[in-house]
Amino acid sequence: MKIIYAAWLLLFQCALLSAQTPDIAKSERVDALFTSLAQNNSPGYAVIIIQNGKVLHRKGYGLANLETKTPIMPETVFDLGSIGKQFTAIAIMMLAERGKLNYDDALSKFFPQFPLYAQKITIRHLLNHTAGLTEYDQLFIQSGKVDRDYESSFGQKDWLFEPTSKDTLNLLAKQKMLRFAPGDEWEYSNSGYVALGQIIEKVSAKSCPQFLKENIFEPLEMKNTLVYDETKPKIPNLAVSYMQAGNELKGINTNALNLQYGDGGINSSVDDLAKWYKALDENRLVKSATLKKALTSGESNNGANIGYGFGWYVGKSLGLERMIHAGTWMGFRNQVVYYPKEHFVALVLSNHGRLTRTDRSAIITKLAKIYLSDKMIFPAAVQLAPEILQKYAGKYESESGQILNVVLEHNSLTVKNPNLLPIKLVPEAEAKFFVEGSEDDRYVFRTDETGKVTGVTAQLSLAGYTKFAYSSARKLP
Repeated sequence: MKIIYAAWLLLFQCALLSAQTPDIAKSERVDALFTSLAQNNSPGYAVIIIQNGKVLHRKGYGLANLETKTPIMPETVFDLGSIGKQFTAIAIMMLAERGKLNYDDALSKFFPQFPLYAQKITIRHLLNHTAGLTEYDQLFIQSGKVDRDYESSFGQKDWLFEPTSKDTLNLLAKQKMLRFAPGDEWEYSNSGYVALGQIIEKVSAKSCPQFLKENIFEPLEMKNTLVYDETKPKIPNLAVSYMQAGNELKGINTNALNLQYGDGGINSSVDDLAKWYKALDENRLVKSATLKKALTSGESNNGANIGYGFGWYVGKSLGLERMIHAGTWMGFRNQVVYYPKEHFVALVLSNHGRLTRTDRSAIITKLAKIYLSDKMIFPAAVQLAPEILQKYAGKYESESGQILNVVLEHNSLTVKNPNLLPIKLVPEAEAKFFVEGSEDDRYVFRTDETGKVTGVTAQLSLAGYTKFAYSSARKLP
């Protein structure tokens, strides 16, 4: 009997191990990726992967503080930057569900001190980044009250002027003109989300930080999450953000515009954010029909899809519906991706200021592929003769004057740009190429009637609105 029991136990353990192996193997691939990225004695990353409410990977890499050698842990707190816009959007949706406001309410309904143009700006415009407001940091710089280099004020802790979000609203209300008519264009707007934060306060009769605390942070038991505002609360376990200063990295965690919220200002950890994204995915904060509005692209006045919902860039990636957003503030560099139908979230928080937006996009795409590649549709590569590839090689000048060097190496085309890592192009058709490792991105070469190559158009999938997604360059002689 003991032998039979032992054999049964061994079979059970083997079955259990076999069931766990796929997730363990994927987690090991994530571990290998970030171990290679986080060098010894460098800033690093906190990573969490969630699917169907289950945490599949949870780990920190690198240092939260270079001076004290404090390691990054899943409990380490980071400033989320613009990922905080998702909280502002959900708060607005909560108030809409409670009948406190409508998406088509005008800005002037809440703040009549604005010029007449505010009668045409709706809450929906503010959420979608189509309101046309000028960015507040530029206005403060133009006023002379904030230094142009405010983001890199290393070592400075006190400023003559630290505007609050209310100061920002008052400054916006003094602007006589918009950048464009509401709804005509899409332009990413921190000012719009600061205004949304003030609308939350007007409607709820609570400060925006307090409303978020009572309606989101506390119900979800996000104990290490808070909004930094004019009360200057202490932030336990906060990582130091590191920015480039000459040839070295310097720590900086505060600047003259640090009191703004609505567009950002939220500090949290991947452990707390796991609770937030699980609650969103399970429709515990707002109804599924309400959340769908956030995950659906808005439209411009001419009916064009803008690629942005409420606090998310929205679209498709490799055949799957995908929502994505970055967050940048000082040396904090964050990225999140959400595949709603797969109930999958990958989140990376970083204090490494050298991490570019392109780097973050590549990292988050790699994470998604590790777990979802079996559901993704990848473009098929074709073989092109070396003489065909050779005609695309050369130098190209973009509309901004930037030079792209397309070189033929080892029977493959590579785009080289002084400010970016090399981009390997894989042929999909004779003149159409996708990017190796970022298959949603395309480079399409243009020719004249004689077949001579005249230029190239890059379509970048993570750029959102098509106005910014496409860039053209002409081939130089």
